[in-house]
Amino acid sequence: MKPIQPIHLFLLLCFSPALFAAETAELDCLVRPETYIDLSSPVDTTLKQLLVEVGDTITKGQPLVKLENSVEFAKVELHKRKAKSFSEIENRRVQLQYAKRNLKRMQELLTKNSASQFEKDKAETEAALAEIELIRAKENKNLARLSLEQAEAELALRTIKSPIDGIVVDIYAKPGESVIDRTIMKLAQVDPLRVELIAPTEYFGLIEQEMEVEIIPERPADKSFKAKVTVVDQLIDPASGTFTVRMALPNPGDELVGGVNCIAKFNFVPPASASDNLYGSLINSSRP
Repeated sequence: MKPIQPIHLFLLLCFSPALFAAETAELDCLVRPETYIDLSSPVDTTLKQLLVEVGDTITKGQPLVKLENSVEFAKVELHKRKAKSFSEIENRRVQLQYAKRNLKRMQELLTKNSASQFEKDKAETEAALAEIELIRAKENKNLARLSLEQAEAELALRTIKSPIDGIVVDIYAKPGESVIDRTIMKLAQVDPLRVELIAPTEYFGLIEQEMEVEIIPERPADKSFKAKVTVVDQLIDPASGTFTVRMALPNPGDELVGGVNCIAKFNFVPPASASDNLYGSLINSSRP
């Protein structure tokens, strides 16, 4: 075999840079929010107040919207009064104490033949009925407490809270407008972010779940971040010869934004490419 001529070496350097580059594979990708949520009302009513604006950062459980709640608020106040009232129970307790004292007197008089059996039976009945009325008053007290909890739950439905940590993407309703069968606002979860890419078939088997990947987004510039592979599509599209890969990109400080292009760098040697074929042809051309 003849040695490689200088011209061949020059062509190798020019057309096969992958041989001298770092052993990392790079693919184009897209950074986007993990999920979008269309926020709507659980009840048919009107919008009373918006508590956030477009672009605001929100946390899970944060109040976002107040709906019309005057009737529900009045119900809560009414049931609070009923739940706090002990007058009925005290009234029934006093009646029971009197009935028991009266029964005791009838029993003493009966032993002295100063009262009839009928009067004693009547006193026993009155004492038993008084005890039943006390039990009923306590049950009504518990029912009032449950009614208060129900009224508070109905009032809570009039304040819509965020189900996620994220940002407000858009608002579709204004105070005073009906919220029946319509979306009030759109939310986006931005921690973690989702990174998606379409990989050629040659990468199948090289990209695995839980693999750590370096992500270089368009914004912020000149910065890289670490993502982890969460989903590798196990079906290859025969028409395009590609499969999809999804990664989770932590974003605790909201430094990253969704909807930007990026580059995903994998810590393995790129699969065989056109440059490898060129290198092979150059070597073969140096042979006799």
